[in-house]
Amino acid sequence: MMQTPVIYKTPPTTVIRPHMLFEAAIERISAAYSKENAKQDGIYYWPDPLPTPTYERPDPLILFSPEDEDHNHAEMEQVQVKEYQAIIPMTRGEVLERRSRENIKPSMQIPLGLIDKPEEQVRDTFLVDLHGAAGALTGGPLLVAGAQHSGKATVLQTMLLWLTTRFLPGQLRCAVIDPFGELDQFHGLPHFYNANGDLLWTDGGTEEQLTHFINNITTELQRRREAFPNQHWNTHTLSQLWSQGITHPQFLLIISNYQSFAERISASMALKKLAMTIIESRTAGNYLVITTSETGSRYIPPEIMSKCSTKIGLALNDQQRNELFGRTPFIPEAISGRGLIITPERKVHQVQLALPTTGKSESLRDEHLKNELARTIH
Repeated sequence: MMQTPVIYKTPPTTVIRPHMLFEAAIERISAAYSKENAKQDGIYYWPDPLPTPTYERPDPLILFSPEDEDHNHAEMEQVQVKEYQAIIPMTRGEVLERRSRENIKPSMQIPLGLIDKPEEQVRDTFLVDLHGAAGALTGGPLLVAGAQHSGKATVLQTMLLWLTTRFLPGQLRCAVIDPFGELDQFHGLPHFYNANGDLLWTDGGTEEQLTHFINNITTELQRRREAFPNQHWNTHTLSQLWSQGITHPQFLLIISNYQSFAERISASMALKKLAMTIIESRTAGNYLVITTSETGSRYIPPEIMSKCSTKIGLALNDQQRNELFGRTPFIPEAISGRGLIITPERKVHQVQLALPTTGKSESLRDEHLKNELARTIH
């Protein structure tokens, strides 16, 4: 009689998330290869991995250090405050307080996240430089490209939170084209009004609305030129004027979801002309940021694309990634806020973008952002 074969059950497999595997690998490497041994081999720095959002910790990297109110939010959401990493080692309240008593210099170096430089064994702050602090070739417009819901609007929110915190309304003016209402939290800030009290904001829903907005911006740029009719502008002029007590406001134009205007011929032509005017007057303190879900020349004019010295790519397909970055030796993981950047020096890095505020969900972060912006602006 044939015996019934014994089938041994396979032990249940424990599903380990990628970030846990990565952290476990780092711990094992560190245990087997100490920092002392690394120094003997000429390795003097062990970079930490980029902060990785998870279901339990969707907000590990934020712009400002948490304040007491953020601690309370974290406790209510059962998140440990110590798990937050901040790009700016100060609270937003501290930055607001300092700007009112310090002689601030103009600056369009904007902290947006952390970048990984494995060839240098460095993890560094990702600063977008729209002006060009180290010379004209180090600055220029920013392009943020990515699929819908990939984090493009979050980049703009982080950027605007930094700029409107760092600078008083008399030091910074912003104009926004926001067709999908992704930046509505900032709508009421005084930074978005010109000297005559006109709101520099539109969704561009109709040709009339967009034309009115473009005419307002064109008038604003003309007024800025006429304020210094004989001035020769270079990358240092704006800073020199501020040091002399002449605060010529920095001017930022944001065109969100540029691709949404591609099928509107007259609107597309008018936007292209306005964008090129901003680009060509960068030394006079005029700056441009564009977001788009499409990267082809049908959607973004090549003349504009070629002038964008810094590009961020989020959740791009293969064709889009090749169009923006060429062939890269790595593809970013499908992680919220993780993407590629190319710098004015033509270097490509992985980036983890910072969130403007804490919060376990998008709705909570939106609520926290509204609360932050509701603070009194002096």
